[in-house]
Amino acid sequence: MPRLPLTTLLPLLLACAAPKAVERAPSGPDPAKLFPLAPGNRWTYQVSFLGAKQTLSVSIVSAQNGLYVDSRGQRYRVDARGVRDDQRYLLREPLEPGRSWQSVISLSSTEHYRVVGVGESADVPAGHFDGCVRIEGRVPGGRDKIQLAEQTYCQGVGLVRVTTYEEMGGQRGAPQWEEDLAAYRLAGG
Repeated sequence: MPRLPLTTLLPLLLACAAPKAVERAPSGPDPAKLFPLAPGNRWTYQVSFLGAKQTLSVSIVSAQNGLYVDSRGQRYRVDARGVRDDQRYLLREPLEPGRSWQSVISLSSTEHYRVVGVGESADVPAGHFDGCVRIEGRVPGGRDKIQLAEQTYCQGVGLVRVTTYEEMGGQRGAPQWEEDLAAYRLAGG
């Protein structure tokens, strides 16, 4: 029997002796199903900003090497932890009520996210949707002021609602930005 040098045997022995990593199945909804990304997917929203109304349309225009770009130039990626844009996770595993994460946007700005609802329903102009997840994002704005955004994502549809508020001294003000899904089309669907 030929003798193998120790430098060849050692990595083989360590590989056999090392315990195999057990991947934990994430609990809660799959972020990729809550934010379906594919070229041709299109969402149209009814937007109200401080009383002014407008329509906003967003579509995924390209995909390359797992990077998706929308019609506004926003870039998205799906990885093992969730769905993210260039600066933050929009949806991060596990999507369970009370779970939270942070994103450092700049030296002076850290966003705080929390899952506030799972398995919810949402009624918007585009229809009634079940299997939704509601995320709350908070950004300190200085002197007891917080910018608050609630986002609702629904299985197989994507983002269906965004509402932003300003909170002062723990009191939430009137909505500043309201965005509701009015229509959508998913590629191949």
